[in-house]
Amino acid sequence: MSVNSSQNTPYMHEDKPVGNHNELSRQMTVSLSPEQYERLFFQPTAAKGDLAKRLGNPTLLGLMGFLIPFSCVVFNLLQFQGSSTQSMTSVSGSFYFLGGIAMNVAAICEFILGNTFPFVVFMIYGCHWVNLGYVYDPIHQIQASYTAGAIPGAISQGYNAGQGNYNVVMALITFCFLCGSLRTNVPFVIVFFSLVFLFSFSAAGNYQLGFNHTAEGIEHAIYYFKIAGGFGFVAMIMGWYLATITACASTGVPCPLPVFDLSGKLFTHSDAQKQEHAGSVQRPNAV
Repeated sequence: MSVNSSQNTPYMHEDKPVGNHNELSRQMTVSLSPEQYERLFFQPTAAKGDLAKRLGNPTLLGLMGFLIPFSCVVFNLLQFQGSSTQSMTSVSGSFYFLGGIAMNVAAICEFILGNTFPFVVFMIYGCHWVNLGYVYDPIHQIQASYTAGAIPGAISQGYNAGQGNYNVVMALITFCFLCGSLRTNVPFVIVFFSLVFLFSFSAAGNYQLGFNHTAEGIEHAIYYFKIAGGFGFVAMIMGWYLATITACASTGVPCPLPVFDLSGKLFTHSDAQKQEHAGSVQRPNAV
């Protein structure tokens, strides 16, 4: 099934000979308005060329690859059904195969289509999931390597200081994405806004664990992790909201949910948004 923009004339395949008979191949064409078609991609500007019309839309794959392991992390941070941050080990496989592979494949496809912003977002978070999978994979025993005497490695200062620093960096990267998402749609902006605080409070929990190994300190760190999980829950809801809209739009199923597009409302007259796309960088005229 192909999805064509209303600006393009739908086409049908030519007759194909099968044995001694001619059978007409069938193709269902879903007509979408330009606004509906472009909202399938988390890219404020339209892609150059016709690759986006001839190839599949990788955005849904990237979304699902992010949401499946992310939802598990959120439930663990909120200690849903007795889970905890130590439950990350039980879902480390989803970090590798869903978060890592699915998101990086989607990122490469976005790069081929010329969608810079979703390409970078999917690639960075895809590699982030691979990193988490490596850290929590029991084969590598990273936490155990920090064990010193009676202090387990999971609450050691060295391990948690490193994890806290990493979460601070991820908060900074996510803030950059938040700024870039202001011309996409409202749910996407809310996702990045929530993720900034998720990484920030996760860093606070790691630092607390490293400096205070007492039961009171651990309880305080768990409190920070729960706050991080609360912000993550908001991001998770917005993510599944976008996934539902994208899944319906990709097959032409009517969906009453609004996407709250911002591409035509913010910074509409900036020169940067006209020249942003790969292949559209304009060189100054030679003197």
